[in-house]
Amino acid sequence: MRYTKTERRTVLKLIGSTALLTVTGQTRAKAAPIMPEVEIGLMSALDAPGTYLTFMYPNQGVMYKSVVTRLGKSADGHTLSVVQKGSEVYLRAYSLRCPHAGCTVDEPNPKLMAPDTILICPCHGSEYDGMNGTLEFGPATIGLTALSIELRTGKLYCVGIAPAL
Repeated sequence: MRYTKTERRTVLKLIGSTALLTVTGQTRAKAAPIMPEVEIGLMSALDAPGTYLTFMYPNQGVMYKSVVTRLGKSADGHTLSVVQKGSEVYLRAYSLRCPHAGCTVDEPNPKLMAPDTILICPCHGSEYDGMNGTLEFGPATIGLTALSIELRTGKLYCVGIAPAL
């Protein structure tokens, strides 16, 4: 059977349009999910280095306990610096989801972390610095996931997972 030039062009346009819609649909399906904004609590609760607040935030689609802690100094690019009463205050937030196997790392106790606090994953023993979530000992190969936080009118909010440094 023979097709006219016009019929061939019409078929090719239809195939091209279908392919474009398929690719576009797949691209949208793979787009990063929009992360929720979660109120953590009052900034005034973090009145000294080592004080911290816990909150729930999604990490890889599952809600995990997370921590925001007041540091004595800036840790890295994921540290929120706030000027409060004439002095600079440094905050760091991270998920308590162990990147090795997804277990929840033990929450620090009591409610004040000493500078040498180590958080331990109960599943395989990975150890993390309690003040900033950095890896101290494996089998995990990276630290705890850093979270982005903002301060607005005296309240702290978690606004997403921090980009990798």
